[in-house]
Amino acid sequence: MSPLMRFPESTACSFTGHRPERLGIRRDDALSRRQLEERLWNEIVRLHREEGVDHFFSGMARGVDLWAARLVLWLQKGSPSVTLHCILPCQEQDKGWPEADSRLYHKILLEATEVVYLSDLPYTPGCMQARNRYLVERAETLLAVYDGAPGGGTAYTVDYAHRLRRRIVLLPPTEPPRPQ
Repeated sequence: MSPLMRFPESTACSFTGHRPERLGIRRDDALSRRQLEERLWNEIVRLHREEGVDHFFSGMARGVDLWAARLVLWLQKGSPSVTLHCILPCQEQDKGWPEADSRLYHKILLEATEVVYLSDLPYTPGCMQARNRYLVERAETLLAVYDGAPGGGTAYTVDYAHRLRRRIVLLPPTEPPRPQ
């Protein structure tokens, strides 16, 4: 495990969110993914510009984690103070993933400010929860794309953030309809 860069938790935000399947986003559904990414982008930019958040943590799971990490790298191009920290639960996290997701995962790791492996082992029971706790413990803010349903890693992470009294910014997976 590499040493973690240190900075105030108040300037840090971690991500959590569902995988594409849980969000109802199929591979051929680029419009839904783009709409969610636009909402994520707007919130990441707002946190950076209005609240001074410069340091972003991603657990690098498929879906929201990868998309948010990619958006942070885009923000970093115009704001050099922005950092991306990839917190990996184990070796070979992307084993068995679809090829496109695996390619994006490795591209992000190459461009990240820091990559931290929490274990030198491949997947073990509990490694994902350890990663989720680590994310919550390092940042005052948790940006969560969460449908509110119990069970799963996102629910676990949001619950843990509540217990640690972190600020939680919830983005529902789909935007509510606008009044006519």
